[in-house]
Amino acid sequence: MTDRSLREQTMFPDKTFPMNVFFTTRIPPHWHDHIEWLYVKSGRIQLQLDGAHSELHEGELAIVHSRQLHAAQALEPDTQMVCIVFNEVLVRSGGLDSTEMDYFTPYFNHRMELPQLLKQDNPFTAPVSQAFGALVTEFKSKPPGFELFVKAELYRIFGLMFRYSRQQEAPGAHRPHVDHPFTELLLHIRQHYHEPMTVADAASRVSLSPNHFCKRFKQLTGTSLIDYMHLLRINEAHRLLLESDDPVATVAERVGYSNLTYFGRMFKRLKRCTPSAVRKA
Repeated sequence: MTDRSLREQTMFPDKTFPMNVFFTTRIPPHWHDHIEWLYVKSGRIQLQLDGAHSELHEGELAIVHSRQLHAAQALEPDTQMVCIVFNEVLVRSGGLDSTEMDYFTPYFNHRMELPQLLKQDNPFTAPVSQAFGALVTEFKSKPPGFELFVKAELYRIFGLMFRYSRQQEAPGAHRPHVDHPFTELLLHIRQHYHEPMTVADAASRVSLSPNHFCKRFKQLTGTSLIDYMHLLRINEAHRLLLESDDPVATVAERVGYSNLTYFGRMFKRLKRCTPSAVRKA
């Protein structure tokens, strides 16, 4: 059982793009609900993943799973680590294409294993390191469109690791693609996000009980139905505030919020700024 006293509340500058990059020389024991990729930029470290300890050298990487206890300690002077922490929602497609069912759902539901350590003798380490560096550069400098380049590098790294994992499988192993019954529901939500929808309504569309639906929805998308709809609504509101002259109250109503105060609270929680601040910018 994971020690709840060691749980970290990771800070994301923008909760609708849940990622952050940290440069550090030491990582105290902790865990969080997100994925963490750790790169040894210089020096040498002692890494802990749950109860296992490993030594990593310059240019090597570690993949830390969600809710996995981890820590790292420098073993020589001038050691530096770069850590990318992100939530799985950044790469989940919500069942709308085959990558979700063939790759991400098996991985996030622990039915597929990916390598946790990429050492120098692994031929995949160099291309993963290159993509890691490009991702960090984009995220830190934040030029226009950086989010698209960051997601592209995330997918590149996952693609390399999935490919490496498949190459380690027994010859002839095959994972057939299975169509997911949630696809039609998710398309409906994305097209009608501004309309009310309860858990009971959504569950009935896929013929599940509300409790079972909530569990399956979280497994598929990485978030709850309510939070999923808030993300869709607030992202659309952000676009409208930038691209239209509609009053804030009109924007709120267009995306599904009848209460302006509640809209402002949700917008600030997810975007870390107020709707009026976006309009002024």
